[in-house]
Formats: sequence, C-alpha cells, structure tokens
Amino acid sequence: MKQFWCFRAVIVCVLITSFTLSVNPAQSQLPATTIEAEREVLPIRTDSPRATFESFRWLSRIMETEILEYLENPTFSGATRIALVSDQLIALFDLQEVSPTSRREVGILTASHVMDILGRLTSSSALDFPNAEEVEASGIQSFRVPETPIRIVEIAEGERKGEFLFSGRTVRDAPRFARAISHLPLQTRLPTNSIAIFGKQLTGPLVPSFVVSSIPKPLTLLWLDTPIWKTLVLFIVFAALIVLIFSLNSIIWAVDPQKRMLALILQSLLPLSLLFAGEILLPYLTGQINISGRFAAIVQTAETILAYIGYAWLLWLAIRMVFELIIRSPRIPDESLDADMLRLLSATLGIIGVMTVMAFGGQAIGIPILSIMAGLGIGGIAVALAVRPTLENLIGGVILYIDRPVKIGDFCSFGDHTGTVERVGIRSTKLRTLDRTLISMPNAQFADMQIINWAECDQMLIDVSIGVRYETTPDQLRYLLAQLRKMCLSHPRIDRETVRVRFSGYGDSSLNISIRVYAQTREWNDFFAIREDVLLRVYDVVGQAGTGFAFPSQTLYVARDKGVNTAESEAAEAAVASWRKSGKLPFPNPAREEVDQLQGTLDYPPTGSVEAGHREAETSANMEPLSNAEQQSLNSDPTEDERK
Repeated sequence: MKQFWCFRAVIVCVLITSFTLSVNPAQSQLPATTIEAEREVLPIRTDSPRATFESFRWLSRIMETEILEYLENPTFSGATRIALVSDQLIALFDLQEVSPTSRREVGILTASHVMDILGRLTSSSALDFPNAEEVEASGIQSFRVPETPIRIVEIAEGERKGEFLFSGRTVRDAPRFARAISHLPLQTRLPTNSIAIFGKQLTGPLVPSFVVSSIPKPLTLLWLDTPIWKTLVLFIVFAALIVLIFSLNSIIWAVDPQKRMLALILQSLLPLSLLFAGEILLPYLTGQINISGRFAAIVQTAETILAYIGYAWLLWLAIRMVFELIIRSPRIPDESLDADMLRLLSATLGIIGVMTVMAFGGQAIGIPILSIMAGLGIGGIAVALAVRPTLENLIGGVILYIDRPVKIGDFCSFGDHTGTVERVGIRSTKLRTLDRTLISMPNAQFADMQIINWAECDQMLIDVSIGVRYETTPDQLRYLLAQLRKMCLSHPRIDRETVRVRFSGYGDSSLNISIRVYAQTREWNDFFAIREDVLLRVYDVVGQAGTGFAFPSQTLYVARDKGVNTAESEAAEAAVASWRKSGKLPFPNPAREEVDQLQGTLDYPPTGSVEAGHREAETSANMEPLSNAEQQSLNSDPTEDERK
C-alpha cells in the first residue's frame, strides 16, 4: 500500500530538497558520485538533536535528486524511490497524537512547512545542535531550532522511547510560523516561493503534464490545502462510486434466491465493492492526482471508513456462511430449532466480530476507543439497564435451545393461545395460531410461560361425560357400563390399559357416566376421527341398553309418552341377572381373560365405511376359498349346545 501513497511523497521530496538547498546551498553542488552513493543507503540516526537534524538535511539532499529526476521523467520507479525516502523523513517527526489514517499526509505537510522555514532562515548549522555525548553528559531532553519555535525533543514513552524527534507541537507551530515569515526570500532551485504550495500542485506519473498545464488558473487555487480541480475530480469519483454501489445493491436485492447460501454469496458483493473502493481504487486515484492537507485527511478518513465497513460486513457474512454450511448437514433440518440456534450463535459471533473490526477502524481514524471503553465502564450500569430486555431475550433463546420445550413445527399451547412454532430467533419466537395469525413472543417471556407441547404426546386423551335418563334402572346402568367397557376394550385404536368407564355421579337431570380413554395416535386429524367413532359407538350402546340421553332441562308431561323400551330393558336386566348368577358380573372390573378376548375384536373402521370396504376387499383377496363342508356348516342352524 505504500506505493499507492508514493506520489504524495513527491510533495515531501520537493519540500525537503528546497529545505536542503536553503540550509546549505553549497551542498546542492555535490558531485554526482556522492549523490549516487547516498541514494543507495538510507540510514537515519535519532540518538541526539544533531543526529536528527543531520539526517533531515541528508535525506533532503537525496530527495532533491529524486524529485529533479522525477520532474524530468515521471516514472513509477522514481515515485517508489521518493516514497521510500519520504517514509524516512516522516519518521523524524513525532506524530503519535495524529490519527494513523492521516499521519502520512500530516507528516508530509509538516515537513513542507519546516522546509519553507529553514529555506528562509539559513543561519542554522548542525554544529549548533548537541551531539550524543553532550546529551548524555548534560541530560538534555529538548533543543529548539535557532530562530524558530520548532523543537527536537526526546521521546519519553512508547515504541520510540529515547529517540530525538521533531516534537508533536511542530504539526501546529510550523504552518503558523511559515506564514509569518513568508515575506522572506526562499532559497531553492524549484520554480516557487513556497515549497508547501508547489508540492500541492504535483501529480502522479499517469497524469499527463499537458493536462495539468491546461487547467485554468482559478482551479489551481487551494481549497482545504488542495487545488480546486483535484477536489472536483474526487467529488465526481465519489458520486460515481455511490451510484454504482446503490445500483449493485438494487440488482442484488432484486434477485430472490431460494437458498440462504446463494443469498449470502450475492450479498458479499457489496462489502467487496466497498473494500475495492477504500483499499485500491481511491488510494490509487488520490496518489495519482496527489491531494494534500486537510482535504487529503478527509479523503483518507473516508477511505478508511469504507474499508473497515467492508471488512466488518464481509466478516459478518463469512461467519454466517460458515454456520450455513454446518446447517446444510443432513443431520440438521433447515427449519429446526438446532438450525435457528446455530444462526443465533452466528449472529452473536458476527456482532462481536463487527464491533471488534469497527473498534480498530475507529482507532485508525483517531477515535480514542480505549478512552471510550473506559467511559463505558463508568456508565456500564446505565448501558446494562438499557440493553437488559435484549439480553433477557437473548438468554431466553439460549434457554429454549438447551431445555427444548418445543421445536420447529411443534403444536403447543401457551397462555391463552395455541399454535405451531415456526421460528426461534435472536429476540423472539414466532408461532402460527389456529386462525393463521402470526404471534411474535419475546424469548424471555416465552421461556417463562407454561407451555403445553401437544406434539410430544405419545397418546391423546378422549375424556367425555354422558348423562342417561333417571328412568334407567340399576341393572340397566350396569349393562350399559359393561357394554361401554367392552366397546372401548374392543377398539383397536384405544389403549386397553387406560380404559376407564365409570358411573361418576347423579346430575340435576341425569345419571352421569365418565368415559376416559387414550387414543393410540399423535396426529390431530386421526385423533378426531377416532374420538368421533368412539362417540358414535357410545350412542349405539346407549340405545341397545334400552335407555336414552337425559335432557338438561325440566319437562312437563301433559300426556303419556312411550317411556323406555320395555323389551330392551327386560333383556338388559336379564343379562345382568345372568352375569350375577354365573359369577361373571364385570364390576368393579371385568375379568382379565375377558379383556384379552375382547382386544381388537371390534371392527374399526366400522363396517360400511370406505376404509372398511378397502380392508374387506384386501382380506377377501388374500383368503383361500372355503370347502363345501365348511360352507354347509356355516349355512346350517346352530345346535343346542352352540346356542347355549
């Protein structure tokens, strides 16, 4: 990236060259062999004020030669050499208080003003500065350049502790003092009366000289330390970039990919375009047109912001892509709770990563992130209170993942609502209710609720209560109870271990019977079909017992009604009397042998239904034909023993 900035270094080179000539014009006439030797080796010394000052003068002589050659023949190799020398010149200044983004530009501008100053005040000599021995002997920590406010000071802390550099105040003092003495003549071979202004008009090797020379004079005036024509070029480029990025964004969002991974890949084009603009295109362009000063600092800050936004955005998408690849495993359904929790984890890691990248970006543009973090420590309580609901919902989502009371697709009841879980997100859980509305429930609230997960039922309860008329005799009631139990025990879709049919009490207008059984199903439509069949069979059994359902109202009889079926009533009572006489009265529970015999003997689906027709057709197709003797036996009347 240094090569992208090399053209800006041309300014520094010009300024340093002029400073060198102004400090000691005679040295500008050094033999070519000496200059070539100095161009090969570029060491600097900062162990004393004299060493720092001599390094500055020596690098200035080298820079003068490089700039003069560059002006005659602008090449990339020449710009690269200028950039290398510029780096060493900037290293002679204490720029710790300047943001990393604009240090190079600030260093170039400061060096140009220093060269303007020393080019007009030529009385300074390296012998006026203390050397390392004098510093060690007298403990000198600061030395002022004669006749100027510029100081060379010893760095007290940091990576460059113990070195003597031009002080950090030079950034502020040098421009002001340079303007104050601008009326003095400048000793330089360059065609200018101000090195700082001359350097701002230079351009990179790709900008033809005839283009620069044809620019109208008003556009060469400075605005924010940069010629107006250069700022106009940058504004046009920025506008074009904004239009291109928004157009790319519209194209990407117009595409509706069916897969998450493809959508993430398409979205990554936006941060890649920001990275290209902030790290390659704009630095290269600004290096070619060579902006400077305050405008350069603004542009460099914008480039850094674009680059770090691109890095943060790309990191966010990369983390999501990694987790989407994990979710694509056959063991993790795309709409499962595991998939949602992995996406929750990816979002959490992505937020942490984005905050980290943006913190580095803030530090790069001069925002004191460490100080802000210290301030957040003081206001941590207020921040914690402000984000408490968000943290609660985030933790609630984690609890839902660990405890797993529900999963995606489960039908559940919670509070006054019943619905199917569609998604468990970072903040909320979304459920589709029976009326097809979508409820968004905060995770913290949902995790604290009493949740009934119907999808986890191994069997489904049929719990009904019926009431028969008070005219029903006790033996009729016993017959009815026995027949209801037989029906439930015979049903192939009822768990016989859970059958409970009991006379439960006396109602206001009925004898109440409680029927509580479990249907062997986990699917709601199947459950309602089984319950419907059981209720219809209850209706038949009540009629067979010679009684009827009680009406929950008072009836005034003004005429004699038919009453109950006398024949059915006598038959029911006779059957109960027979059970009692033979010791087979099924109360309080039927015999175990009878329960085993009744298991699955009832026809279900009932005879005459569509499903029963299919079953009988399949059964008859698989049965072997009966022999003549078997057919005659079926057609003959039963014997006396068989009737008994």
